Amino acid sequence: MYKFMLPKFIPKPVNKEINYAEEYHEGTKHDEISIQLSRHYLDWNNKPLPFKIYSALPSISLPMDFPQPTEGALACIGNTQTTRDKPVVLEIKDLAEILFFAAGITRVLKLDYGTYYMRAASATGALYPIELYVICQDIPGLKAGVYHFCPGDFTLAEVRSGDYRANLARAAGDNDNIMRSPITIAFTSFAWRNAWKYQSRSYRHWFWDSGVIAANLLATCYSINCSVHLISGFVDEAVNYLLRIDDKQEAAIILAPLGVNPSIGSVPVIEENEDSSIPKIIALSRNEVNYPEIWKIHKASYLHTKEEVINWIRATTPLNQTSSNRAEDLHLKGSFEANAHGSTLGETILLRGSARRFSRQPISFKQLYALLHCSTRGVPLDILGNKNYNNHNDSNVDIYFIANDVEGLDVGSYFFDRCKESLQQLKRTVSRDISGYLCLGQSLFSDASVVFFLMSDLNNILDNLGNRGYRASQFEAGIIAGKIYLAAYAQKIGASGSTFFDDAVSEFFSPHAADKSTMIAVGVGIPGYKSRPGKVLPSLLTRTEMLTR
Repeated sequence: MYKFMLPKFIPKPVNKEINYAEEYHEGTKHDEISIQLSRHYLDWNNKPLPFKIYSALPSISLPMDFPQPTEGALACIGNTQTTRDKPVVLEIKDLAEILFFAAGITRVLKLDYGTYYMRAASATGALYPIELYVICQDIPGLKAGVYHFCPGDFTLAEVRSGDYRANLARAAGDNDNIMRSPITIAFTSFAWRNAWKYQSRSYRHWFWDSGVIAANLLATCYSINCSVHLISGFVDEAVNYLLRIDDKQEAAIILAPLGVNPSIGSVPVIEENEDSSIPKIIALSRNEVNYPEIWKIHKASYLHTKEEVINWIRATTPLNQTSSNRAEDLHLKGSFEANAHGSTLGETILLRGSARRFSRQPISFKQLYALLHCSTRGVPLDILGNKNYNNHNDSNVDIYFIANDVEGLDVGSYFFDRCKESLQQLKRTVSRDISGYLCLGQSLFSDASVVFFLMSDLNNILDNLGNRGYRASQFEAGIIAGKIYLAAYAQKIGASGSTFFDDAVSEFFSPHAADKSTMIAVGVGIPGYKSRPGKVLPSLLTRTEMLTR
């Protein structure tokens, strides 16, 4: 067993052996030939359940009368950490609000091929592989414990009872943010739920899908004056063990401590004193297919000791963007007003969807700049600077885009200089078909007004961070994509994420992006239809409904 939630047997560290990440990334690239030769098909009778349902654990209903975020949406999206002095005292209603607007159900769609329970944040294929867990001290309305959040019936299942913050902090290298926070939310990914459709490439989606949830989480917490830190460095086996998950199916990927406890006190590490077995759950599918490439890269990025975590964080260096000094660059700085648009964050999240048709109408230049500004104001991720998370120059992700139809901007391809908030035009008179072709030939992205490609210098990141850097760059890109989503819907326009032909994107944006790899693509434009906003659903799903595939 694990004493103090840390493994007795320490496997050989392989995080620095970056051939694992290099081989995985190369092996899961899309090109025209790989798409044409794929024999994969979707077995709808074997589709995974969208919810993790425990067979016997006790659960607690979360209150449904939580408030909605009323702050201006763009201000919440474009700010990372609150600067207000007074710490918020979190109660169970605050937790319910945060969980709902990060990952709650906002729509029910009944289609010919099944019922979909759409959530506050997008997910690739609407498969929702990300699970959320709550590790907390006693807060008003909730006893200290480790809980699993189920959005279906809006409950918390009790995984462990007691205050395990010290155990979690120790697993994260004696992380002070966890110790000082009354609540930490742990993100995990259920591998099969997304691999059912996307096979081995779905490991990338772990971090895209967790990133967009994190974008919602950041904005919602900012709206209630609650600080957030995102922690990617921790002892994986210890956190998986604490959450009582089967690490052959599900794995922890991010920790997010919320708020600041004004009186920390002394919280002891809890030694093993209870059933450490993995609780039984309802099987996701009749038959699950194992994709060993996923677990090979994931476990090659494990950190195994507290000391290894501390050294990994200390060794990380954000790859500051090199600013351009070209006279012909278009400077944008100073033209953005966060309060110029009236949508509140709550309204924006309930409106958010994934556009399925764009009308080929132009978006305005101001709308484009709001998207770029709000999505690049910094991410409070541990590897991007421990003291000043609002330093937007610290990032491992660069933004390139194709402008198909933006009022006041020439058609072409561009690079966004986040340091100077300026645009560098790379190519002129780009055919509208190019953006669709790069996104696997999907006409939706030819019809989009703008298509963003979030790219990273993966070679440098892996040299700096090891295999775990692959997670970090994909996750940061997912957060930026989530912010683009929210900033689009805050301005009453639409957005949709996409996969892509990897090498074709790098080649298109070369020579500027010759050494960069695409993490994720997002198209933005005017929807060709009017969708109804979601809502805080008045009734919860029954167990039978949650068991329906």
